[in-house]
Amino acid sequence: MNRLDRITSILIQLQSKRLTTASEIAKRFEVSIRTVYRDIQTLRNAGVPIGEEEGKGYFLVENYSLPPVSFTMEEARALVTTSKILNYHTEDSLKQNYESALLKIKAVLSHNDKDKLEFLNSRIAYQQPWAPTSLYLDSIQNSITESLKLKIDYQAREQQQTTQRIIHPYAVYFSGAVWSTIAFCELRQEIREFRLDRIKEFQLLQSHFTPDVSFRLQQYLEERSKRLFPNP
Repeated sequence: MNRLDRITSILIQLQSKRLTTASEIAKRFEVSIRTVYRDIQTLRNAGVPIGEEEGKGYFLVENYSLPPVSFTMEEARALVTTSKILNYHTEDSLKQNYESALLKIKAVLSHNDKDKLEFLNSRIAYQQPWAPTSLYLDSIQNSITESLKLKIDYQAREQQQTTQRIIHPYAVYFSGAVWSTIAFCELRQEIREFRLDRIKEFQLLQSHFTPDVSFRLQQYLEERSKRLFPNP
């Protein structure tokens, strides 16, 4: 990637989240921290209002917006391929939201590129064995970001009676077959996992919970893996 393309991509990355660290930028583009500093200064010299929170990262000043984003055919092909996988995905809300976003992306392409993507779309398939479905991923993601409690009727095992729980979702992860949420369970008074396909009734409450800022998803998954697959 040449420097101009990298600087443009950095600007898009800055717009994608509230704070972006120099380390994140350096890792993405495989450049040094010093190079990132120079690129940020180049953007500032060009009039882009980039602020900095010391020790936290860079941000674009609020109300600054980029011109409409264009997509390369390489990016568009990757998105179409991903959509094929999601067509067979076990989480319907994710598939629906992705398809809506993909339509907006296709809308900005040229007619020639649209035709090429439609042809490519007819030549891509993804075959996945049957897996249980659910509809709750988007709602649980909303619960995580808004810190809203959930009331669920949950069936822990096949053919067992359901129990009603009030949970505080911390995170979600995909195991390759189903989505699960990691949440604090008020009934059990501890962190538990809940498979989304086993949630039979779902209600987003208007009461908030206090997020556990010490929770680290990667650390949790690593410890979970050690429990399930201990070294011989």
